[in-house]
Amino acid sequence: MQDRAAAYRLYRTALAGLVFVAGWFIYKSGGELSNSTLVGLLILGLAAAPALAWALKQRPWFPVFEITCLTYVAFYAIPLLSNHSELAAYPASVNTEAGLLVACFLAMANLGFATARGPVRPPDWATTSLLPEGVNRYIPLGQTINTAYVYCYAFTTLIPREFEGTFRALFFGLGTICTFILARQIGAGALRRRQTTYFILNLAAQVVFLFAQLYLIGGISLIALALIGYASSKRSIPWVPVLLVLPLIALLHLGKPDMRAVYWQGGKPLPKLADLPEFFTEWVDYSLAPRETRLNSTLFERASLIQMLCLSVDRVPSLKPYMEGESYIDIPAQFIPRFLWADKPSGLMSNVRLALYFNLVSIESATSVSIAFGIVAEAYVNFGFIGVAALGLTMGMIFRRLSVLSQSAPMFSSLGIMMILLTAWSFQIEQVMATWLGSLFQASVVCIGLPLAYRRLTVV
Repeated sequence: MQDRAAAYRLYRTALAGLVFVAGWFIYKSGGELSNSTLVGLLILGLAAAPALAWALKQRPWFPVFEITCLTYVAFYAIPLLSNHSELAAYPASVNTEAGLLVACFLAMANLGFATARGPVRPPDWATTSLLPEGVNRYIPLGQTINTAYVYCYAFTTLIPREFEGTFRALFFGLGTICTFILARQIGAGALRRRQTTYFILNLAAQVVFLFAQLYLIGGISLIALALIGYASSKRSIPWVPVLLVLPLIALLHLGKPDMRAVYWQGGKPLPKLADLPEFFTEWVDYSLAPRETRLNSTLFERASLIQMLCLSVDRVPSLKPYMEGESYIDIPAQFIPRFLWADKPSGLMSNVRLALYFNLVSIESATSVSIAFGIVAEAYVNFGFIGVAALGLTMGMIFRRLSVLSQSAPMFSSLGIMMILLTAWSFQIEQVMATWLGSLFQASVVCIGLPLAYRRLTVV
């Protein structure tokens, strides 16, 4: 039974937050609304609309589509509204056109989600629980195992390089599911205080270990997944954790370019476990340093998605022709197991193709540097506005069908687990399509395919 009062409070809180953010940026603009500001507000509204409707109408499905749309606020709307320094490299018309591309993508996604129709009854195999009764008591153990894996990944060489992808899919899928389910149980009041403390300690350890590799997105995804799991169950926002975590992440983000320049470009070894206090102290020192004393931005800071979209709009098709699907040619290979095709192309090759297309890297360094393009820029570079619109419409329709089919499915069913994985992957917005689909497929095979096959073989 849904708590209608809690759902309505969540809607009012989200609406108030949306109005505050929009009002703040209008105020900062001095009332002079540039095209970039107007387009940023449009993206903000289109990205937030599905989540507001989900809360107001108390929709029964888990809000995967709604969460996915919200990620576009941080990567596109906020940079436009704040006149991000990276936008200064392009004419205002390019910035406006790039913003309109994102707005087109979101509008078509909303349209597809609102109009898609399909079967309301999923097949039995998709709603049958894949795990035995009483498995809940082993979920904290699964989270602990994932903590051990993250430790081994970050501080040891125990994991053979040739099996890194397989292990990452296995343990990231396991960690995603355990983190989400435990957070949901906390929101529902189903865990004792000791169990909640154990969950928080495990989550904190994983985040610290991931941050120690200077990749914030991995730790941020785990934190966001836990907050979403809690909020979707309790239908309220956990303000205390949010207000504690957001400033800390913002602080670390300020010093991230300097730390990457020292450790990645400068060759300083990443820390061991005993070095973490000194490592994070150094990070905070860089974050708090006056702006004029910070190190120059490097290639790694090209990860801004709005910048990559502006670059694409600026050069395609005026200087370079559309790629016409060239960056998508490696997608089919991602669904073939490597043991059947040892030399199959990596999903990262799509990223390499885009980086070389824009001469952002040399051929020699193409495979050692990853530049975040995002699926919107990739769609535009391949097929222009039509590609962006078609991608948005398709995404909206697929998510609507999955949402409707899974709304009454058990959490440990194929559909239930798929929705959890999609929630985690909604934060991987910086990836190109081949990488996104390939990594999701690997995790799905481990978390859904293997349990489903085991059940089919053992249940008569």
